[in-house]
Amino acid sequence: MNSSQLVNFPVRLTCKISDVSEIKPMIDEFIYHYKKFQSGEFSWRILLPRHSKSDHDIKRLGAAIYGELMISLKKNKLIVNLRDLRYIHDDDNYGWLLLNPKMAEKLEKNY
Repeated sequence: MNSSQLVNFPVRLTCKISDVSEIKPMIDEFIYHYKKFQSGEFSWRILLPRHSKSDHDIKRLGAAIYGELMISLKKNKLIVNLRDLRYIHDDDNYGWLLLNPKMAEKLEKNY
């Protein structure tokens, strides 16, 4: 599976996050969609900037998103049933696909 296949994979929603202040609203929306589409059709893409002051900032941003996501899923008593794929989305963004494992299987079979 290459990056172009991941870039073109259809998802329900794509969020672009470039600052820590954008995480909370994105997590709230994520939880809403996760509850709604837990049946196997859950697919989300998060885009993170590739060009920042440092790679460390981007790694911290990704770690903050992951941490908040796991805490919110536990708070809402939701079972974590996700597969994540990280890739270079384009010249300006890293991509992060969060998929129900069934959607990930579709990705592997169709692409």
